[in-house]
Amino acid sequence: MKKQFKTMHIASLELFLVAAENENFSVTAEYLNITPAAVSRSIKRLEERIGFELFSRSTRQVKLTPEGRIYYKKCSEILDMLINAEYSIKTEKNVIEGKLKISVPETFFNYKISPYLANFSQEYPNLKLDFHVTNRNVDFIAEDFDLSVRLVQKNTKLEAFLIKKKLFVATTGLYASPNYLAKNGMITCPNELINHKCINFSSSQNNKRFHWSFLNKNLCKDNIENSQIQIFDSIQATKFLALNDGGIVQLFSFSVQEELKRKELVEILSEYNKENAWEFCFLYPSAYKNSMKLKAFINYLTKKIS
Repeated sequence: MKKQFKTMHIASLELFLVAAENENFSVTAEYLNITPAAVSRSIKRLEERIGFELFSRSTRQVKLTPEGRIYYKKCSEILDMLINAEYSIKTEKNVIEGKLKISVPETFFNYKISPYLANFSQEYPNLKLDFHVTNRNVDFIAEDFDLSVRLVQKNTKLEAFLIKKKLFVATTGLYASPNYLAKNGMITCPNELINHKCINFSSSQNNKRFHWSFLNKNLCKDNIENSQIQIFDSIQATKFLALNDGGIVQLFSFSVQEELKRKELVEILSEYNKENAWEFCFLYPSAYKNSMKLKAFINYLTKKIS
């Protein structure tokens, strides 16, 4: 199909339609601002490609052949369909308007959503997006949110009215600065973490810690949960603390790629993280499932991010 479209140019069909409607190559040439010879050559090439004559020519006039009339009818229908499809898409984008109130975790917004928002806004200029960049779980009803991006685990209990749509599977790793490791020694097994500064992240909403999941069964768990410096509400802050030689931190792998390239951070205990995956999902009330503006945003981001 792709090969056929390469040889069957839409411009040739449009020229043919104009010529068929006028049955006059000179009038066609004047309308299209080209020469009559160019019209004649284009029609001839088209006839050679499809294998039959579209016009009967004489010194006095140009007339459609019976095959040409059938071809004209079919081409007219096809181009009408293309025009209608284009109009339909433009119309749909124009009617997608209003506002979406969206809750997104800080790190995911910075690295996975913000790179695509400029283009999205160009495609849907009438849709306003209000992002609440927060790591807490919002109340859809009380706070009137349309959509949320959240980490959802197997044991996560969701309200019955929420629809979940998987967006992205992320892995985490443990990272520290080269200076920190040079001063405190490289780590070869989880138990050695008990002798190190472990930077932990918590949510002030419920004082819930972001667990270092693969270490839950290790002796050093208490050391991690009782670290000297505790960071609330900003995972980005934990990364900056690690960059400034503050200790070892657990972060999403997608958020440290540039720092790893610049050798500002080093990954440790990577062999313990191979199956440590987290699902970022869209959550939205089932009452909004037919919302065009919600579908437009979810479909666009899903294609880009997934």
